[in-house]
Formats: sequence, C-alpha cells, structure tokens
Amino acid sequence: MRSPFWKTYVALAVCAGLLYVYYRQAQSAGSGDAREKVLTFDRSLAREILLEPADGPAVRLVKQADVWRLSQPDVPAGASEVDNLLSSFENLQVDEVVSETAPSSLAPYGLDPPRTRLSVWLEGSEHPLRVHLGDKTPDGSALYAQRAGQPQLLLVPGHQEGSFDKRPFDLRDRDLLHVKRDAVQNVAIETPGASYTLVRGEKNTWSFAQPLKTRAGRWAVDSLLGTLENLRMERVAVEDAEDLAPFGLQQPAYSVVLELSDGSRRRLEIGNSPEDARYHAREASSDLVAVIAGTVVSDLDKGMGNLRARRLVDASTFDVIAFETEYGGARYVYESTTTKADDGFEVDTWKRTVPDEQERETSKIEDALFKLGGLEVLEFIDAPGDATAYGFDPPALALTLRLKDDKPPISVTVGRRNAQAYARRDGDDAVLRLDGPKVSEALASVRALSAVAAADDDAPAQETDKPAQPQG
Repeated sequence: MRSPFWKTYVALAVCAGLLYVYYRQAQSAGSGDAREKVLTFDRSLAREILLEPADGPAVRLVKQADVWRLSQPDVPAGASEVDNLLSSFENLQVDEVVSETAPSSLAPYGLDPPRTRLSVWLEGSEHPLRVHLGDKTPDGSALYAQRAGQPQLLLVPGHQEGSFDKRPFDLRDRDLLHVKRDAVQNVAIETPGASYTLVRGEKNTWSFAQPLKTRAGRWAVDSLLGTLENLRMERVAVEDAEDLAPFGLQQPAYSVVLELSDGSRRRLEIGNSPEDARYHAREASSDLVAVIAGTVVSDLDKGMGNLRARRLVDASTFDVIAFETEYGGARYVYESTTTKADDGFEVDTWKRTVPDEQERETSKIEDALFKLGGLEVLEFIDAPGDATAYGFDPPALALTLRLKDDKPPISVTVGRRNAQAYARRDGDDAVLRLDGPKVSEALASVRALSAVAAADDDAPAQETDKPAQPQG
C-alpha cells in the first residue's frame, strides 16, 4: 500500500538533489576563483607597458600625468583599450603547472623565442614584471607560458591570446571627435542635398532652427548623436596631411558642426570614398585624415526628414498629468491625482476641473490620450497657406498636454477640411497632414469625456468645392 506521505518524500528527494547540485556548483566556482594569478600587482601603479610579439612591431605605452600615450607613433592611447589590456594582464591566471622545473628545451612550447613578451613597469619599481607566452596546446584550449626568470612551465587560458595580440593602431585613441552626446547643444549639418540646424531645448527636446522652425524627434536626433559620439577611425590615411585635395576634404561633401555646453566646437568633415562604404574624414582642427565606416554618411543621406518628429504629440500616456481641450466654443480641463492603494501601489485617478469638477473614468481618459499619442504625420507641409485652408479657423480641437518632471507642455491645434485632417504644433512653422479616420477616432474619444454628444467627425468641418492644395 502506498504511503500517504509519498508526495512529501518525493519533494524532499528533489530538494536534496537540487541542494547537492548547488553545492557542487558553488564548490566548482570557488575553486575557479582560487586559481593562482600569473602575476600579482596593483594596476593603478602601472606606468609603462611593453608588448613584444615575435611577428610584429613592439608596442610601448607610457603613462604621462595620468594619460597613456603610445611611443611609436607618438599619439594618445585609447583609455578603454589600455584599461582592458591591464585588466587582462592583471587577471591572467594559471590553468595548470606543467612542470616545476625548466624543460630541457623551451622550443617545443613556442617559448624559445617566445611568441609574445609582456612587460609592465610599476611606480617605484626599477625592474618590470614579465611574462612570456608561447604556442597553444594541441587542443587549443590553453597557452604555454613562463614567468621571466622562473623555471615553471605554465598553462594559461587560450582565449587570452587575443587580449595581448595587439598592434599600435589597436591601442591608439581612435575617437575622431571626442564628444559626448549629452554635451551637444546645437548641430549644423551640410550635405550635398540640404543644410539644416538643430537646437536643444528644455528637457532634451530638439527643434530645427533652419531652414524652418519645426519639431525634431528626440530619439531620432539622439541616434544621430550616438553615431557621432561613437565615431571611430578604421585606419589612418595620413597622420599629417599637407594637401587635403586627394581626400576630397578641401571642399568636403559633408560637414557636421557640434556646439558643446562648454562653448567649444567640433567640426567633422567628410570627403571622398577610398573604397566601398568607407570615407575619408577628419576633425577640422586636426591634420590627421582617417578612414571611417559609412554609417554616419548613410544617416546624413537620409536627410532632415529622418530627424523630424513624426508623432503629433511626442509623449507617453503615463507622462501626462493634466490636459485641456477646446472645441465648439467650450474649454475643458482634466487633471490626474496619484494616490497609494491598499496594496501599496500607486494609482492615477482623473477628474474634470473645468468647467466644473466631476470624476472621470481613468480608462476612458487613458484611451483618449493613447489615441492622440498614436497620431502620426503623413506629410509635412513646410510652406503652408492660410489657416482656413486646413480647417484651423475655427479648429476642430485645440489641445495642451502638461507633463511630469517639469517637461515643457505640448500644444497642438487640429483642423478638418474636406475629410482631410491637419494639425499644427504651437510655435511650429509647418502644417502636418494626419490620417483622417484616426483623427476622427481621437476626436470622438476626447469629446466623449465632456459627456456631450459628439458630432459626426467623418463629415468635413467646412465644405468647399475642392481639397486644400498643400504648399511645399
């Protein structure tokens, strides 16, 4: 007869098995952490590094006033590249001691001569710490190694080989512009097809200042700035160019001028293409001409349109703390209040405060905001005609959103003309053509909040004989 406690016994057995597995894993991890390091030193005291590969030029790095430089060529080293190199050196561990005494010959292990010599000089020490690396083991999992001046033959992890297989270019500072995107205040761009200027506003909002005043998409601009921040040279065309014409840089095809918060500027100039998807480029204050990947050129070729704000209101529903609407000669204001529920979670509740105070169903408010936030621009009309041509006099809806974290409010006007829908952002030169049916849905949701029967939004607000003819 089966015991009534058989399920309990099974559960206990499973728990015991899991505990055993956990114990073995912890034991294994602990033993891994306890592996001996090839060298023990404080990396903050490193002042010089020398890599001497048997099949290439030696690479010497010297620390000067907390800044690392290459010796040949005499150029700044990349901070992260040097940091990674030191980290690899410091954390190099012994996988196995093959022999406590020196073999009769080191040649079979690739250590006579060594494939790579690694040396690091420390502050206050006259002699360097040195490690010699040899061939890989037959299975490729480890490298033969030896501490300089010590007889032991060691094995170190094979994957570390790439950490020390460096050439001077690998360790130099390849950053072309030395700029952080958060420091950029203005961007002036010139391409073969267009010229335009972007200006940072409050709370990281972006707008075009030239050739017209209009909203830019925050994330689109951030993506471009990210490309510029991470721009690295793939190789050096010439360290000190006396003539820029051969590189197409005497009259650059592309230029990007970045004005920074500290008042300084960076000017990226891009010239001709030495090969497919590669371009000559330089920072205008430097005579170095580099070869860069074509990613930034591809981004610039997309033009101003790629950077424009394509959503009518660029704000999440959950960022809105209040909004007001005007239509049909009446004004309505809705405000949210955040409270803590019994379970400790915060909840938002909405009420109408103008023209009178009434509770409103949160889901209906959020539905209206969601539909407004989902309206996307189908066409930018940069040289618009009279406001009546787009149904703005009077508008079908005037909307102002107030946002969290003191972000600037968003105000837009929506018009209808011959079943076409248009909008204009406050302070924006452009008129935006929107999707008519989606605008009708959004207007119906907004009007329903006032508890007044909505008009037929699919009918044109003003009838004329023909549709408005957008300009530009």
